[in-house]
Amino acid sequence: MTSSLPGARGDSAAWLAAIVEASNDAIVSKTVEGVIRSWNPGAERLFGYRAEEATGQPITMLFPPDRLHEETEFMRRIRRGERIDRYETIRIRKDGTPVPVSVTLAPIADPAGAIVGVAKIARDITKQREAERQLCADELLLRITLNSIGDAVATTDGEGRVTFLNPEAERLTGWTTTDAVGRALDHIFVIVNEQTEMAVENPVTRALRDGVVVGLANHTVLIARDGTRRPIDDSAAPIRDDAGKSFGAVLVFRDITERRRRERDLQLLAAIVASSDDAIVSKTLDGTITAWSPGAERTFGWTRAEIMGRNIRLVVPPERWAEEDALLDRIRRGERVESLETVRVGKMDGGSTSSSACRPCAMRRARSSGPPRSRAMSASGGAPKKRARSC
Repeated sequence: MTSSLPGARGDSAAWLAAIVEASNDAIVSKTVEGVIRSWNPGAERLFGYRAEEATGQPITMLFPPDRLHEETEFMRRIRRGERIDRYETIRIRKDGTPVPVSVTLAPIADPAGAIVGVAKIARDITKQREAERQLCADELLLRITLNSIGDAVATTDGEGRVTFLNPEAERLTGWTTTDAVGRALDHIFVIVNEQTEMAVENPVTRALRDGVVVGLANHTVLIARDGTRRPIDDSAAPIRDDAGKSFGAVLVFRDITERRRRERDLQLLAAIVASSDDAIVSKTLDGTITAWSPGAERTFGWTRAEIMGRNIRLVVPPERWAEEDALLDRIRRGERVESLETVRVGKMDGGSTSSSACRPCAMRRARSSGPPRSRAMSASGGAPKKRARSC
């Protein structure tokens, strides 16, 4: 085996020396008293001292004053034959600047086994420390962001165990992050179908299994830790590393109790409007018709399809247009017009007497829309004198 090497056994020292010379790490040897015996080019680059400047000097010339106790502890362990691996600390360069390093120390023994020195390898970890600080800053920013948003957010590991809940997720589930971390998400995020009461598959389960973004079906209810039930919307997506491999999932969900209430109110209002005998109409402030109830169809003879988008003057006699303009001016000022007796024109006849009431209707601003638009709403109905009522 040795004959296959480029030299005899005596050449091993030369090989070792070549490795030490070529290493980017600082490789230093010192006596048990702490005096430097050898100093490779890597040490010159890291600490700034040439070999002739460092050799014979105490190793503590590299130590900040508040780190001198480390040398005492190192030597206590070295004398017991221990090895010190990847100890992260601070050392001082020749120019006085501190440098973060990871040091490994091992005892050097003579043939009799007596410890006669110490071999030390020091590696510059400046870039590692900077990367760690940046990672911590990024994690802090992400945590602040997740804690600040209005939606509930939960994250899991690749096995579906909870790793994080933001405050809104804690509120909706009833679980604190401390209690939830490490538990299966199914235990924290309990969902059922609102109509059948059957359990619903956790969207994170499918996101992890199939690697796709998953949204909940309608009518899903979240059951909190205390039994509180809330209708929710949610979606889940896998979290992937740079190689595209999934190592966790994120779940975003929100309480839609208020939205459901508004939907029910609108459904009720729509049913009332549809069944009313009164003509119920809404229009923009320039007079464009935007809603036309079945009662309006019966009163004026125009179907919804015929009238929608057309101007309200279609049912106003020309001699009454000034009256209509005055009504819209009052509506713009936020006034309500009650029991105005006037004349309007039906599709099949020359006109009819009606009693009209109008009020402004402020439209709630929708997401990604422009400014809120006001509308006038009026109604008329009943025979022979037709009456309009606001809704």
